[in-house]
Amino acid sequence: MIALDVCMNLIEPHRFTPVEAGTTATVTLPSLPRKTHVDVRRITAGLVLACSHFSKDMRQDDIVRRPAGDLLLTFNLSGRMQLVGHNGTAHEIGGGQAWIIRTGGKPLQRIVEKGEGCSNIVIALAMSRLDPALSDQFEKALPATRPLRRLRLPVPGRAELDMLLDERCGPAALLRKEGQCLALVGHALEELSACPGSSVVADHRTLLVSRITALLSERMADTITMPELERVAGMSHVTLNHVFRAETGMTVFERLRMLRIETAEQMIRHTDRSFTDIAATCGFADASHLSNAFRKRFGVTASEWRRRGNKNG
Repeated sequence: MIALDVCMNLIEPHRFTPVEAGTTATVTLPSLPRKTHVDVRRITAGLVLACSHFSKDMRQDDIVRRPAGDLLLTFNLSGRMQLVGHNGTAHEIGGGQAWIIRTGGKPLQRIVEKGEGCSNIVIALAMSRLDPALSDQFEKALPATRPLRRLRLPVPGRAELDMLLDERCGPAALLRKEGQCLALVGHALEELSACPGSSVVADHRTLLVSRITALLSERMADTITMPELERVAGMSHVTLNHVFRAETGMTVFERLRMLRIETAEQMIRHTDRSFTDIAATCGFADASHLSNAFRKRFGVTASEWRRRGNKNG
């Protein structure tokens, strides 16, 4: 546990960030409750993950200054805080919101009111790690006059957070965490690209459908619920299905069923894996369920389809 010395309420996170990958520093502030602390973990060179907890027992007012070359992606998990830029513009950061920040080496005032409290995670990425085109896009989208932007990117779910914040720090675990962090930054930059001139990044239908489709593809073997998709999309299932139907001609779960049967068809045609194995991989209850879906879609059994494929090959 590190007690951070604060000079005139100025906090410079890079001064207490661990140098070694996988190492975590827990930082507390003098005169504040121990409930107020920040866990800072170095994931790899140029990538830091911080999880902050601010007690509701008293008001906190700090000046935070980070290196000029950092990109910050912030997810507010609960409570709220206020961030005031160097130009005096105040931003209310509420629970369930995502924000992207260009530090520019300028100070930010952070205010957490008594009785409110706050919990958030911050991904700090050195912009030197970005492709020059992405770095240029980021700087244009977040000029010095407007260094903070709210995103529609949803806060990671409980399972995602548990994986991101677990105590594992071996090479494989750090690689996984790096991938998770970079994926979130990638989603944020996609949103900036979709609406480069907006002060609040608006919904982009093509981007949303692409993101949900990617999730469906990645989680094909799992049980996916509509409440989970509502959280990821940041909208009700009615609105989500409306957007999906307008873009693809089908609902979310109709698209999932199509993805499953299309993937199964490819595996049946091009592999010798058993139908039971294919069914499990593609999210069907069992081989019989796969067979019924296959006959309904293609008019023949899976076995016959495989025989035809072998003959054609």
